[in-house]
This record gives sequence, structure tokens and C-alpha cells, in this order.
Amino acid sequence: MTSSDRNESPDAENARLRAMLAHAEEVSEREKLQLARTLHNEFGSALTALAMRMALLARQPADAPGAAEQWAKANAILAGLTRTARQVQSELRPGALDVVGLKMALEEYLADFGERHAIGVTLALPDDELALEPAQAVALFRMFQELLTNVRLHADASQVQASLALDGAARTVTLTVADDGAGFDAAACDLQRSHGLRRIAERTAFFGGAMHLDSAAGQGTRVVVTLALAHPSPDDRTADPLDN
Repeated sequence: MTSSDRNESPDAENARLRAMLAHAEEVSEREKLQLARTLHNEFGSALTALAMRMALLARQPADAPGAAEQWAKANAILAGLTRTARQVQSELRPGALDVVGLKMALEEYLADFGERHAIGVTLALPDDELALEPAQAVALFRMFQELLTNVRLHADASQVQASLALDGAARTVTLTVADDGAGFDAAACDLQRSHGLRRIAERTAFFGGAMHLDSAAGQGTRVVVTLALAHPSPDDRTADPLDN
């Protein structure tokens, strides 16, 4: 299954763009709701537990029996809060993307994903630097996040193999994510009903790229996204409408 830029009538193109923007607004609201739930459920409960332990410790002498254990538990809660804060920050805007570029940002995110979800991960990266515009780098990173989220939620996989490949002659960059999970019937997949894959297809189309989906029941899933290294018109595509 592929999605790519198509020749469309002005009315069809306008309708497609309106649908994409409407979906982007819906996605934005869903993400805000998810963030609010994360902050409430994880931060709220952890901060309450931490406050209770600190109150207990404040009433005890430093050498009281059990004080060391209470300090250890308080530190564990604080470490969990720090991890959650970093995860939320990464979802909102990956710091590594701005500081060290796309390659290291992907590497860092995938390593953390594998550790958190006990999934084996590998990542192949090009030696050359990527001549990507900022909006393209963000779009590729967001698609990478979305693909890994799909793996976590639906694949029941034990291994993920990812790669970022540069084709200098064709002036394209290709992101591939493959898992060994449950898979599904790709031919019957309706992108309009698949929240994550629809977002990836829309982002890919916005940058004039192509997405290829390969999956079968019991045989895992492989998604390949290819983007051109340069925009046809820099004035037209300076920002990704789905990056909220």
C-alpha cells in the first residue's frame, strides 16, 4: 500500500487540505487530553505520595528506624517523576533534535523505547549528515514516534528494526520501521480509520513523499516513508500542519 502526491483538481485538493487540517485539529485536542491525563495520573499521584513521605520524614529524627528506607522510597518517586517529565518533554519537543540533530534524536528515542517496553531494537543510520529543513526533520521524528507507538499498542512485538537511509543521487531520505509482531491485512487497511497511520500518510503527502505499508497476519509490519531532501517550493512548505 502506498500513499503519494497525486494530480488533483483544485476542488479535490482544497477538500483534501480542509480534511487534513480538520484532522490536525482533532489530533491536537486528543494529544492535549492525553498530556493532561499523564500529568494528572502520573504526576499528581506521585507528587501526593512524595509529599506524604516528606511529611513523615520531617517528623522523624534523621537516625530514626526506617528513615533510610523512607528516604530511598522518596528518591525513587522523585526519579520516576523525572523520567515522566523527560518523556512528556520529548513528546512535546525532542530536545536532542535541536541540539544534536535527527540521527541522534532517533537513536536516543529508540533506545529509551526499547528499555521502557522490553523490546529489542536496532537502528541503522547514514554516515553522512542530512541536509534536511527543520520542518522535515521534525516530521520524520514525529512519524518515528507514531510508528513506535503503533508497535507498542498493537504489534505485540519482541523486536524492532529501524533505519534512516540517504540516497544522494535521488536526493531522498527514507525512514523504515519494521517489527516482528502480530501484523494485519495491509490490503484491507483503511487509513481513515487508523489514527496513527493516517497521520503518517498525511505528513508524508504534505512533503510530497510516499509511504509504503507492508504487513500480513502473523508476519509483522514494515512501514517505509520516503521524502525528498529539498522542497519544491520553500515558501509553501515551511511548517508541518500536524506538528502541534
